[in-house]
Amino acid sequence: MPVYGYSHLLGLTTVIPQDAIEDVELSKGGFEGRQGNFTSSHLRINTKIPGSDGKETYASLNNFLVSAGWENKVNDKLSYGVSARISPLTFEYRAFRNKLPGLLSGFDDFRARVGDIYGRMAWKVNPRSQVDAFILGSLDRYRFTDPGGADESMGWGNGIVSVAYSRQAGHIHTSICAYVNRYSSSEIWSKKYRSYWQHISLRSQLTEFSLSAEQIRHLAGPLVLSYGLNLKEAIFNPGQVAGISHKSYAFLSTLWVQGNMKFSDKLSLMTTLRGNVYTRFRAGKTVFVPDAGLSVKWSPGKHISIEATLDRTSQYYHTLEGMPTGWSIDLLVPSGKAIRPETAFQAYSGMDLLFGKHNLTVGAFHKRMNGLVINKYAESLFNGSLAEWEDQADTGKGFSYGAESLYEYLGKDFQARVSYTWSKTWREGFASILDGAPFHARFDRTHVLYAAAFWKGFNAAFTYQSGHWENGMAQQAVMHVLGEEWIAKYFTEGGINDYHMPDIIRLDIGYRFSFNAWGLDHEVNLGVCNVTNHFNPFILYFNGTTEEWQEIALLPILPNFSYRICF
Repeated sequence: MPVYGYSHLLGLTTVIPQDAIEDVELSKGGFEGRQGNFTSSHLRINTKIPGSDGKETYASLNNFLVSAGWENKVNDKLSYGVSARISPLTFEYRAFRNKLPGLLSGFDDFRARVGDIYGRMAWKVNPRSQVDAFILGSLDRYRFTDPGGADESMGWGNGIVSVAYSRQAGHIHTSICAYVNRYSSSEIWSKKYRSYWQHISLRSQLTEFSLSAEQIRHLAGPLVLSYGLNLKEAIFNPGQVAGISHKSYAFLSTLWVQGNMKFSDKLSLMTTLRGNVYTRFRAGKTVFVPDAGLSVKWSPGKHISIEATLDRTSQYYHTLEGMPTGWSIDLLVPSGKAIRPETAFQAYSGMDLLFGKHNLTVGAFHKRMNGLVINKYAESLFNGSLAEWEDQADTGKGFSYGAESLYEYLGKDFQARVSYTWSKTWREGFASILDGAPFHARFDRTHVLYAAAFWKGFNAAFTYQSGHWENGMAQQAVMHVLGEEWIAKYFTEGGINDYHMPDIIRLDIGYRFSFNAWGLDHEVNLGVCNVTNHFNPFILYFNGTTEEWQEIALLPILPNFSYRICF
C-alpha cells in the first residue's frame, strides 16, 4: 500500500517507526506489476513480523522523539507488536530558546504536535496460510509565532488500516489485501499586513479504499509468472477553505501480468504489462492507460553485475505545484475533466562492483514526464472557488537526468558510506509560465552528497545539498471567505526561479556505546548535531510586519542525545 508524505520536515520525523521496519529498498526502475499509480522512484518498506525474537519490551528517548513498544510471540501461530512515539520538541525549544537566541530565526514560539501509533498482528492459520493485520496513525504538525503575533502552522496526517491473507500451496502463492488509507495536509496562518489581519485556512484530504489480489506461479523451468487485480476508490477533498469543501470521487482498476525469467546464474529478465482504467465520477471521464516495464540483469563475473531498465508508468493523483503559501503541503488533486493522467518514460542503467569489504554502485537515468499540473491562479485557493480548480490549472511537461554513485566499506571495526547524486530537473510547456519556455523545477538540486563513517562507537555524518529554487514573489489580493474580506499578501508563481536558496551543509558527530545492567540492555548515543552551526534555510517566508523576505532555518548547533533500553 502507498504511504503518502512518508518523511516530513527535513526528514526529522518519518511516519513509520524504525523498530517496525525489516528492510528498505530504493526502487529506481524495473518496477513490478503490483507497483502502479506512480511515476517516480520510491522506497519499498517491508515491516517485520513482530515477536520474531520472542517477547521484547523497549523504550527510547532522543531529541526529537520519545518512543516505547512491545512485541510478543504468543505461540507458533500468533504474534503481535505495538509501538507509540511522541515528540518533545515543544518543551525542548521553550527550555533552550533563551540560551540559543538564533533558534528558529527569531520566532517567538514554536509548538510541535508530532506522534504516531503502530501495530501489526500475524496469525498462522495453518502451515500454508497466514493472516496479517496492520494499523498506523500519525500526526505531524508544527506551529510558529513571531514577536508581532503572526501565527502560522503546517501539518500532515496519516491513517492506515489493512488486513491481508496469504496462502502457499506447492508452487503457487496467493494473496489478498484490503486497506483503508487516509492522508491529510494543512496550512493555516494569521498575519497582520498594513493594519489588516489575514486569516487563511487551506486543508486537503485523500481517502482510499482498496482491494487487491495476486498470484505467483513457479512454472516448470526458469519462468515465474505473476498476475493480479487492484481495485481502488479514492475520495479527494483538495482544499477546504474556512469550512468550504469540494469532494470528488475517482475509481481506478488495474490488471497486471509479470514474467520473471532466469536464463542462468548470470542473466535474468523481467517484463511487466499493466492496464489501467480510471474513472472520475461526475466529470464524465473514463480513460484507459497502458503501462509496461523491462529489466535486464547480467553478471559476467562474481564481482560485477550490470542492470538496465525501461519503464513507462502512469499516475492518477497529482501534487498541485505553484502553491502560494510558502510551505510544501503536498496538496493532492485527481486527474479528471481537464487534467489527464500523468505519464512518464524512464530509462536507467547501473553497475555494481563487489570486492571483499568494498561495494561500489554507479548509475545514470533519464526521464520524460507529461501531464504535470501547476496552479496558475494561486489566489483562487483563498476565495472559495477551488471547486473550479481544474479550470485554473495549467499542464505541461518535465524532464530529468542525472548520475548517482554509492560506495560502502564494511569492515569489522570500521564502516563507511559515501553517496553522490548529480541531476537536473526542468519544467516546460506551461502556457501561463514563460510562454512555455523551460525553467528549473522548484525542488531541483544539482548536487547531493552524503558521507558517514563509524569506528568503534564513534560516528560522523556529513551532508551537502545544492540550494533549491524558490518561485515566490509577493502580490496583493482581495480574499472573500464566508462573506468577509481581507487584503492579503500571497505567494505567486509569477516569479519563477527568482531566488536560489543557499546550499545546505551539515556535520553531525557522536559516540555510541551499549552495556548490560540490572538484567537490561542499554544503548546510549551522545553527540552534536550541526557541529559547524551552518545556517541552513530551507524555505522563504514573507514577513508582513517588515514587508520583506526572510529565510527560515530550524537546526542550529544542538546537542544530540538518545537512550534506548530493551528487556
